[in-house]
Amino acid sequence: MGWFKRKVRDWLEIVPVDGRGVSVLSDADFEKEIFRNKLWYRGNAAELAGFYGGQDDLIGNRSFWAEGGRNLRIRKIHSGLPALIVDVLSDIALGDFLGVRVQQDGEGVPAFAGMTMWDRIAEENGFTRLLAKAVRTTLALGDGAFKISFDGEMSEYPIVEYFGGDRVRFNYSRGRVDEIVFIQNLEDMTLEEIYHRGGIKYRLTNAKGEEIAGERPPDIEHNLGIMLAVPLIFDENPKFEGRGKSIFDGKIGAFDALDEVISQWVDALRDGRVQKYIPLGLLPRNPNNGQVQGLSSFESRFIQTEMDLAEGADNSVKIIQPQIDTDALADSYAGFLNLALQGILAPATLGLDLKRNDNAAAQREKEKATLYTRGKIIDGLRSCICKLVSVTLAAYDALHGRAAGDYQVQVEFGDYAAPDFGSQIEIVGRGVAAGIISHKTAVDQLYGDTWTQEMKDEEVARLCAKTN
Repeated sequence: MGWFKRKVRDWLEIVPVDGRGVSVLSDADFEKEIFRNKLWYRGNAAELAGFYGGQDDLIGNRSFWAEGGRNLRIRKIHSGLPALIVDVLSDIALGDFLGVRVQQDGEGVPAFAGMTMWDRIAEENGFTRLLAKAVRTTLALGDGAFKISFDGEMSEYPIVEYFGGDRVRFNYSRGRVDEIVFIQNLEDMTLEEIYHRGGIKYRLTNAKGEEIAGERPPDIEHNLGIMLAVPLIFDENPKFEGRGKSIFDGKIGAFDALDEVISQWVDALRDGRVQKYIPLGLLPRNPNNGQVQGLSSFESRFIQTEMDLAEGADNSVKIIQPQIDTDALADSYAGFLNLALQGILAPATLGLDLKRNDNAAAQREKEKATLYTRGKIIDGLRSCICKLVSVTLAAYDALHGRAAGDYQVQVEFGDYAAPDFGSQIEIVGRGVAAGIISHKTAVDQLYGDTWTQEMKDEEVARLCAKTN
């Protein structure tokens, strides 16, 4: 029947659908997008104007930062919102970071034997500061990776460094990270450190990308069976498979529009300054030479007008104040600000009160966006830190000729926006009085990690004895 169908199709002049696909041009590759995100985080107006001045988005749109160049007679102002979003999210996530607890399994090994060693390594590397840098960089650029190395001249402990997504490349095998390439730009060369499970390979290239085999460092091999590098990714990039997604993705247009609204607002204020029109005959003059001289009441800027000599003419000083539509500008600012923060942060998290008539319940509902974003960051951090601590301690064991220990790592974070102690007592007390919360649960909820287990047990015993 196939020949008959083809005959009918040809007779009806039916053109079959081309199933080979559709070609779509992209306006930027991954490296270019990372560079763009870095500029938005840095927030320098001159850099943004320079970057967008030579860009073509392929659809004829011109962003605010691309307009006018040096000839544009408007002050371009950057809101600083992208950096503020990243810094606040980082502070929210790490402000509740309670620390790392390490337990080593094995016969005859005391509990939490690895804790002291990790404390020394963390102190040597400034781990808290390094973690803050990693979170900020990952949020802005999309991804990055920790690198573990050794340098006996600098420290007896492992050296932990963080490289942002602009200096890292991931190689995948069967959907898993098989190699992490760390890129260091030297004077006129580029050094690539390729970390894999069996060691470290080095590749040195010149400015043209040609490999320089004779000058590269020797490769390093080990039998640890682990890679001395750990990636950090909070969200997958839908455009570039295997890479992370920046917190700025999908928000660049809103940031650009917000800057335009702010700049227009300032431009309107400049144009709306008070204008003074003073007739020539009313200007004060020097009695000796007749030159116009300024007095305190006329020292500000003014526009000189000619005297009207007609009968009944009004030659008084006129002051004109232009009308500025502040309500429309404020509404535009609030609208684009909400658009930029939508799905990332609640305005209240940044200390903004765009709707003053909201009650406390409405404000708490808006904070859910912040909680969702914070939860995603903490999930990524917890997984990364657990692996990083285990790999670092295992590498330190191998450096000293010991078998790598089986380390169990726990990363603890507190609750965000937890109620104060008085409110907790009231809420938990009601649960205990109603018989739906035990004394042990109540003590855990009230004191958490601030009390030792012995102190908690004594408090539970005291409460139980008091109840009985």
